[in-house]
Amino acid sequence: MSWSKVSRHQRGYGTAHDKMRAHLLATVISCEGKCKAKGIETLGKIADHIVPLSRGGSGERSNYQLLCRPCSDAKTLADKGAAARPIGGVDRSGRPTSASHPWNRAG
Repeated sequence: MSWSKVSRHQRGYGTAHDKMRAHLLATVISCEGKCKAKGIETLGKIADHIVPLSRGGSGERSNYQLLCRPCSDAKTLADKGAAARPIGGVDRSGRPTSASHPWNRAG
């Protein structure tokens, strides 16, 4: 990934974006992405543009969603035409998925 000399404000992430993020964090709280679709309650931290600004998206509330980091990363990859890489060995909560892991053994 190359670093751009264009500031976040020049890319459309200025004061209005910061205010929208604060509003979403105060009112929505939970991830509105794949977690919500799966019925999983996950703390959202990233104010995401549903349609990216670079593709003509707006700064209106209707174009925002609050996402957790895994959902945001997956959406960013999908927006770029790439598939999300599975996280090996742990589930979304960080719990080991291997049946032989001590946390998952019965008794």
